[in-house]
Amino acid sequence: MAKRKHQKTVKRKKKKKLPKLRTPFFEQGFWKSHWKESLIIGITAIALYAMCINYEYVLDDQIVITKNDFTKKGFAGVGDILTTESFTGYFGEQKDLLAGARYRPLSIITFAIEYGIIGGLNRQVSHAINILLYAFLGLMIFRLLALLFPTENEKYWFLTLPFIAAMLYVTHPVHSEVVANIKGRDELMTMMGSVACLYAVLRYSEFGNKLWWVASGVLMFLALMAKENALTFMAVIPLTLYFYTRSDLRAHLMALAPSLIGVILYFVFRYNAIGFLFDSPTVVTDVMNDPFVGMNGGEKSATIMYTLGEYIRLLFFPHPLTHDYYPYHVPVMHWGKMATLASFFMYTGLVVLALKGLRKKTTISYGILYYFITLSIVSNIVVVVGTFMNERFLFMPSLGFAIVLAYLLTRYLPSLETRNPLFRTIAIALTVIYLGGFAFRTITRVPVWKNPLTLNGAAVTVSENSARSNCFMATALYNKARGTEDSQEKLGLIQEAGYFIRRSLDILPQYGSANQMYAGVLAEEYLFDNNLDKLLDGYRGILRNRAKVTYIFQFTEYLLKRNPGNAKILNFLYDAGYEIIGKQHGRYADGMDYIQKGLEFNPDNARLNYAAGKLFELMGDAGQASTYLNKAYSINPGLRNLQ
Repeated sequence: MAKRKHQKTVKRKKKKKLPKLRTPFFEQGFWKSHWKESLIIGITAIALYAMCINYEYVLDDQIVITKNDFTKKGFAGVGDILTTESFTGYFGEQKDLLAGARYRPLSIITFAIEYGIIGGLNRQVSHAINILLYAFLGLMIFRLLALLFPTENEKYWFLTLPFIAAMLYVTHPVHSEVVANIKGRDELMTMMGSVACLYAVLRYSEFGNKLWWVASGVLMFLALMAKENALTFMAVIPLTLYFYTRSDLRAHLMALAPSLIGVILYFVFRYNAIGFLFDSPTVVTDVMNDPFVGMNGGEKSATIMYTLGEYIRLLFFPHPLTHDYYPYHVPVMHWGKMATLASFFMYTGLVVLALKGLRKKTTISYGILYYFITLSIVSNIVVVVGTFMNERFLFMPSLGFAIVLAYLLTRYLPSLETRNPLFRTIAIALTVIYLGGFAFRTITRVPVWKNPLTLNGAAVTVSENSARSNCFMATALYNKARGTEDSQEKLGLIQEAGYFIRRSLDILPQYGSANQMYAGVLAEEYLFDNNLDKLLDGYRGILRNRAKVTYIFQFTEYLLKRNPGNAKILNFLYDAGYEIIGKQHGRYADGMDYIQKGLEFNPDNARLNYAAGKLFELMGDAGQASTYLNKAYSINPGLRNLQ
C-alpha cells in the first residue's frame, strides 16, 4: 500500500516536469531544417528594398542624421545623444514640440557610430543596414511563430502559418516608410528588440535558463531605447504566456520581472535626459504637432475612430499610400458620419470576437488582442502622437494582422475541405493573391522614396488636402530651383513652388513653415520680376497670418542695404512693425525689430521714430517712448494728430 502511494507521488512529480509550453519544445537545428523558408523570407525582404541603396536622405533624416550636431560628432556624440531629448542635436536645445517629448537614442547612436567609422555621411551604408535589419526581423518573426504555431506537415512547408505570416509581414506595403526612410531604423530596432524579448521569455519559460531570463530584460531596455512603443510588449508578453504556455500566474510574473526592470531603467534614463516622464511642461498649440487643436471632444473621438478604421483598411487593401496624414488629409470627423460609425461597429465586432476566443485561446483572439495592444500607444487614445495617423505606426501591429490572415489561409479555410474541396483551392488562391499583391504594391511604392521631390510629388496627389504635403512639395521645388542655373527652368520651378505653397496656406493660413516658405518664394519671384509692390504686399499678408517670419526680416534687410531710402520699403517696415506685428498681434518686441532695422539706415525718418515711440509706450517704457516721439514730432509735427 505504501509502495503504491510512493509510485503515485513519483508519477505526480514527473507530471509537473512536462514542458510548460503548449507547443513542442524548442527544436534543435531549427534553421537547418527550415532553410528553404528562411532563404525565401530573407531574399524577399532584401529584393523588395534593394533599390533603396542609392536613395537620398528625406523627411526626418535631417533631424537625426544630416543636420544633427550630435550624430556628426561620431563616437564623441554618443554621450550627448544618451543624455538629451532626441531633437536636441538638431535644434540645439530641448523644445518639447510634441506631447511627452521624444527620447529614442538607440537608432541615433547607430547613425553616430556609422559616421565615426566611415568618417562622414554615407546614405548607401545606412540604407543597406536598414534593409538587412528588415530581412533579419523577418527571420526573427518566422522563428517566433514557428515556436507558437508548430507545423504538422513538413511536406507543405510553403503553406504553413509561420511561413505565410512572415511572408505577409515582410511584403506588406505599409512597411515601406520604415525600411526606405533611413530614420525608420527606430521602428526596426524597437520591433526587433520586442520580438527578441518575447522569444527570450519563452526560452526561459521552457527551460528555466537564467541567461535567457536576464537577456529578456536587456532586450526590453534596448527596444525602449529605440522607441517608446516597445512598452506595449509588457502586455503582449503575458498575453502570449497565457495563450501558449502551461505556466501559472506566479510563473508569468517571474518571467516578466526582468522586462519590468528594463522598463524602469529606461524611464530613469528618460527622466534624466528630458526632465519629466510623460507630461511636457510646454502646452502644444501648433496643429502640426497636435492635430486635434481646436477640436471639441466629440470631433476628436470621432476622428480617432475614423483613423482606426483606416488602419484596418490599409492592412487589407494598402492603396492609396502616403507618408502624410497631417491636417487636413484626414478630415475633421463627426459621430454622424458613416465612415466613423462603420469603424466603430467594425472594432466592436473585433472586440467581441477577441473576447469570445479568449477563454478557448484561439489564434484569431490572440492576433486581434496583439493588434489592439500594440496599436494602442500610437492610436491618439493614450497620448497624442503629433499626427492623425501614419502607416509606420502599423509596423508593430501588422504582425497581429499577418497572424490572423495566415491562420485563415493555412488552417481555417483548408479545414473546411471535408465539406467542400473548393475551400483549399480558395485558400491557396487568396494566399497567392495577397503575397503577390503585397509584393507588387511594395515594389511600386518604394521608388517614391528616392528623393524629396519624388516623395512629396507622390504625397500631394494623395494627400492633396494636407497643408504639410503641399508645403513640403513647395520646399522640394524651391530647393531644386535654388540649385538650378538655367533661368527659365528656375523660374518655372519657383512658380510651381508658389502654386503648392499657396495651396498649403489656403488649408492652414497660420502654418509656420508654409509662411516661411512663401516668403522665400516671393523673394525669388521678386528677383525675376523686380515687382516690389507685389513682394511687399505679399509680405504684409504673410505677417497678418503669422507675426514672426524670420525670412521676411532677413530679406527686408537685404532690400534696405540695396536701397536704404526707398519709401516703399520704409512704409512696409512701419506697417509690419507697428500696425501688424505690434498692434494686431500684440508682439511689441518683435515689431520693434522691424522699426529699429529701418532706423538703423534712416535714423531721421519721422514715421519710424513715431512707431518706435508708440511701441515703447505699449511696452511700458515711458522714457524711451518720450525720446522717440519727441524726435518724430520735431521732424513732422503732423504726427501728433495720429491715434
